[in-house]
Amino acid sequence: PITAAPSNDVMAQGKEVVTKKGKGKDQYGRSFGKKQKAAMLEFTKTLWLQDATTSLKNLMQYEVAQQAFMAFLKTEYGEAQLEFFLEAQKLEKLDPNSQSQQALQIYNMFINVAGKGIGQQERTAATQNLWDNANRSSGSSLDPMTALNLVRKEAETTLNMLAFDAFPRFVKSKYCGSVLDSIKQQGGNSQIEGMLSQANAKAPQDADDWLNMFVATAESMPACIVISDMTIPGAPMVFVNQEFCRTTGYAKEEATGRNCRFLQGPETEPEAIQVIRNTLSKGQDCHVKLTNYRKNGEKFQNLLSMKPVFDADGIYRFVIGVQFEITEDSNLKQRLVQLDKLLRLLPSKLNLRSKASARAKGAMAVKTSGEANQMIANKEQILQQARQAEIQEMTENQNRPKQLVSASSYDPKTLNYDRTVSSFTKIMWLQDPMGACRALLMDPLCRDYFLKFAEGNCSILVQTHIQFFGICMDIRTAQGAQQIKKIRSAHMKRNKNVLFYCATTEIVYGTLNNLNWGPIFENLCLWQEQTAFFLSSEAFNRFLEHPSSIEMISKLRQRELAGEQLPIRTVAAGVNPQSETFWLELFRNFSETVSIGMVISDMTVPGIPLVYINEGFRGVTGHGKEKIGTNCRFLQGKETENYLNDEIMAALQQSEQLFVKLHNYKANGQKFQCLFALQPVFGPAPDTEYKYQIGIQLDFNPADPDLNRKINEMARVLRLLPQAVGGEKLPGVDAYLHDLETNYSPPKHAPVGGGFGQSAPVSGGFGQQAPISGGFGQQAP
Repeated sequence: PITAAPSNDVMAQGKEVVTKKGKGKDQYGRSFGKKQKAAMLEFTKTLWLQDATTSLKNLMQYEVAQQAFMAFLKTEYGEAQLEFFLEAQKLEKLDPNSQSQQALQIYNMFINVAGKGIGQQERTAATQNLWDNANRSSGSSLDPMTALNLVRKEAETTLNMLAFDAFPRFVKSKYCGSVLDSIKQQGGNSQIEGMLSQANAKAPQDADDWLNMFVATAESMPACIVISDMTIPGAPMVFVNQEFCRTTGYAKEEATGRNCRFLQGPETEPEAIQVIRNTLSKGQDCHVKLTNYRKNGEKFQNLLSMKPVFDADGIYRFVIGVQFEITEDSNLKQRLVQLDKLLRLLPSKLNLRSKASARAKGAMAVKTSGEANQMIANKEQILQQARQAEIQEMTENQNRPKQLVSASSYDPKTLNYDRTVSSFTKIMWLQDPMGACRALLMDPLCRDYFLKFAEGNCSILVQTHIQFFGICMDIRTAQGAQQIKKIRSAHMKRNKNVLFYCATTEIVYGTLNNLNWGPIFENLCLWQEQTAFFLSSEAFNRFLEHPSSIEMISKLRQRELAGEQLPIRTVAAGVNPQSETFWLELFRNFSETVSIGMVISDMTVPGIPLVYINEGFRGVTGHGKEKIGTNCRFLQGKETENYLNDEIMAALQQSEQLFVKLHNYKANGQKFQCLFALQPVFGPAPDTEYKYQIGIQLDFNPADPDLNRKINEMARVLRLLPQAVGGEKLPGVDAYLHDLETNYSPPKHAPVGGGFGQSAPVSGGFGQQAPISGGFGQQAP
């Protein structure tokens, strides 16, 4: 065996992970993330091993079946294992003396040959040296009888592996059909036809059935076997066998649902991690020697082999991982050769389709070629088609195993988005606080909310200016003679007249009937603009932080839906509230008002593709919306810090917030320091499904005169971003905001406004109406 027999002690351990670094900590001392519910799978074991093994063994007595099975294996596995089995079968027809001599030749030809492992297209020097040293070592000589026994034992193992995996799918392939056709042309053979019929009845119907059957084999293997489902974001392990538990010290329930990165630690080789990333992202075989850690903190040398498996549609479905603990002894070469043979028995492609749900996820997944997957733009349509196909599958196959992975879901049309609309709207407004504050004060309802807030939270000066703005609006929106009447009436008040506190007009009461109100009106307009500036800097931010602002924005949204023309708009203006992509459309609207880079990744789709990129991202990196459907690896380069990449990957996997500065590369190849933040977004309770990760980037260039404004903008966006699609705020954001403001932020007096421009013009902007200024005595716009 490759490793010692499994122990059942580990399986009885509790679910709480306690490593050398403490309870609930990995080998770096970081807290483990939440398990992904979708990955906690239950597999049904099958009991047809004996029948399949017997059927295959009998079938291989016929030359036509041998040829067809050999042709099938060449398309998926490689034919070397069947060649060995057929040569071993010939031994049984020889006399005892010839048997032992021929067995020695077969042993040297197939078993004692030099191995090389898989994944030769990219491997570290340490991995290659391991194989080179083992192959240079001389194997011990065997007597003929020992060789015969080893050949028989190896042949039995090979037969079992072929019977469990390759044979059931062979009988569903076109190659098996050619066997039946040949038999019928020769007059029929009921024995062969019966074997194939029996095997066909038990063959897997799709890729998920295949997985169910494969794990029954893997459970009893004397090697560490893990399986990851690539259609689940983050590629968590959905199965580990008992030997994995014995070797690592982790129980099944502690390992499933996690990516195998949790075995890494401080001394895990960065170059080995890079090989794993590069090969698996391309859908290539991975074979690498690296340092891993057991649960108790003990290090061990692991020769990790990972085999990508694609289904009949070319969807990247599974990765089968085989872990081989390296112990330097005289049997290392023999055990490496056994590993090599095991790896070559693993498939790379299934002639089976996946269930509808997996097909849908695979269709939208990040492509192994690195090209943008345009299908992500049609996510809701693809998922709707998948749901309909699932219903049909359940109807047609009522006796089939249930779907392996059932993701939690909610109806986006019934969710209350008031808090989300409020948060995104505030970010949008604060990109131009002067323009937004002015537009808000133009609306009587919003002005009332602002005044009520000021009466309980601000100085009398702020309250006076809000009242002054309201009086000015009342005058400016009046028509013709009514405008003269209103401005005269406003100036006649003597007790605490806000016009006298907020403007510089001097009036003699006895001369009111003879005044030229035109210059006075123009003076009021100038001071009204100064009032908007004063309120935007002194009170607007505080008002938007007050709970009453949420109610105000909600009422604005209701008026928008009613078709009312407003001087200020919310982020939801023009967005269909019944759209299944309502939340994402809100994100698009507000992100296009910020100047820094903002992207969003869909954590429910394999490969974590980008589903939206704002124009600010193009300004930072040179890459734009053409990268939607890929992931952010295109920003990495030779000087990108691997340890920071590890932190980013861990944050993505464990649904955590993150704030780092690392070297990335722009579209033109220029290296730059990227100030980067991650903000997870969850679905509503009770499932709180991990939905999105929002990434925020800026070019941290000390020579940029606009850097201070950009850092302030980044901090403001992070502070206001909700952590749930319903707009809820979760704990934790304050810690990395403190890091940003302490280590990177400019002095407190730096300006707070600015998006792509500085201050929006009076006309247009936040409102739909024309400018508020106009000539005295004319009809207001």
